[in-house]
Amino acid sequence: MKRAFWLMAIALFAPVLRGQLFPAKQGGKWGYIDRNGALVIAPKFDDARGFSEGRAAVKIGDKWGYIDESGNLVIQARFSNAEPFSQGFAAVQTKDFIAGTSASFIRPNGEALTSETFTETGSFSEGVAWFKIADRSKVILRQRYGFIDATGKVVVQPVLERAFNFSQGLAAVQFDDKFGFIRLSNVINDSVQTFAIAPKYRFAGSFSDGLARVRTKDKWGYIDSSGALVIAERFDAASDFSEGLAKVRVGEKFGFIDRRGEVVIALEFESAGDFSEGLAWVCKNGKFFYIDREGKPVIDIGLTGASSFKNGLALVSAGSKQGYINKEGKFVFEFK
Repeated sequence: MKRAFWLMAIALFAPVLRGQLFPAKQGGKWGYIDRNGALVIAPKFDDARGFSEGRAAVKIGDKWGYIDESGNLVIQARFSNAEPFSQGFAAVQTKDFIAGTSASFIRPNGEALTSETFTETGSFSEGVAWFKIADRSKVILRQRYGFIDATGKVVVQPVLERAFNFSQGLAAVQFDDKFGFIRLSNVINDSVQTFAIAPKYRFAGSFSDGLARVRTKDKWGYIDSSGALVIAERFDAASDFSEGLAKVRVGEKFGFIDRRGEVVIALEFESAGDFSEGLAWVCKNGKFFYIDREGKPVIDIGLTGASSFKNGLALVSAGSKQGYINKEGKFVFEFK
């Protein structure tokens, strides 16, 4: 039950919801509500995801397509998976009995960015998106990552072992089993590799608020865009900064730090989400509630599951009840 709730929350809230329409379930089907809880797109889909750039992915039978904000199907349901639109493109997947799963990018009218397909793709960020292909140049089949731009041109050759989205001009990538960071101006191919921050970390996250989380050995800390370690590697787990605060864990307890590395909300929670719209959900003694940036509980209504606020609403559960609440802690819509 708890795992199913988190998977649903991630699917619904991963994109930025445009037009303030929210996926909602009623009578076993999915439609969309406004922030007041009124149904504006009738429940008729087998699954649904949030709106982004005027499109939302919906499932009809076992295939995904896209609707506009009036509920019209504008891209036919023909994909095995469909991600949110970002900077004019959406990552989609198709399955073929012989060829297997392939990934590509489409425009808002459903046209493909390029005829080339990939093993896996990310979303567009700062004008580019990562892609993964099977590298058959070696005896052992390997998966390699590169980047493609909005014209369909490969701007970073697929020689990387892993890659994340560009953020604040930098992207975390893995090369020779270590993580570092590149800019689009760096040269990465089979014979030349230049990095903005040399690959020396066991793992690295994306830049946010000017800092990125890194792990050299067993602990996490944060670096700035020059690669200088500005928050010592002393956390057992760490998240990207959001709204000036980052969630960290020491031992079994979560709390929040500021950009100086100071603990500003005590490490006392069993789990927690990132700050969004001034609030973060936390769990203490098995009880879910929301806190403000001072760590003060502001929504405490006996929740058994919670997710981050987006456009004024959050998906929550309270026992067998599931639906959206507003920032006053009132249910505006209950799933039936």
